[in-house]
Amino acid sequence: MSEFQLYADRFVEADRDALVGFSSGDSVSGRFCTEWITGSGAFDSISRGSTVWLYRLQTGEIVGYGSLGLVNWRWPMPDGNYTRLLYIPMLGIDERFQGQPPDSDWRYSRQIMNHLIGEANLINCERTKPSEYLLLLVDPNNVAALKLYARFDFEMIPDVTFGPGLGVMKHRLAEADGDSK
Repeated sequence: MSEFQLYADRFVEADRDALVGFSSGDSVSGRFCTEWITGSGAFDSISRGSTVWLYRLQTGEIVGYGSLGLVNWRWPMPDGNYTRLLYIPMLGIDERFQGQPPDSDWRYSRQIMNHLIGEANLINCERTKPSEYLLLLVDPNNVAALKLYARFDFEMIPDVTFGPGLGVMKHRLAEADGDSK
């Protein structure tokens, strides 16, 4: 086991104190990510059925967080029927751990994304009406986030924006039998 191995724990009220000092950085996106996990955003999302995980090192130090849930959005976007879709509401990495560790196989962002996509595939297999895609919103100016998501085969849905100019990205999920569509 590597010293860089992350462990996912479900986020609960008792974890709030452990987040004192957590910061995803000073950019607009970074501040939003920090406010979501340290404010009411994460618990609001949990109250709507999402799961939020904190990712820790073996020492207990929090590296970041990620979330997964279901939303009612039009599909296909932008004019399809309302459908229950798998969605990553938010994820963030403490600025001290961004781009770390240098070994890309153990990169924290990679471990978090692998966990979220794996959980999405598990949930999807249990659904009566599985989703074809896992979705997320992204600030089109957040180059680091766009690169990360592209490494996991997320694609921007052309000509679709959500809320205050956020782009919508999709990642094709595995089929229930384990094959990719």
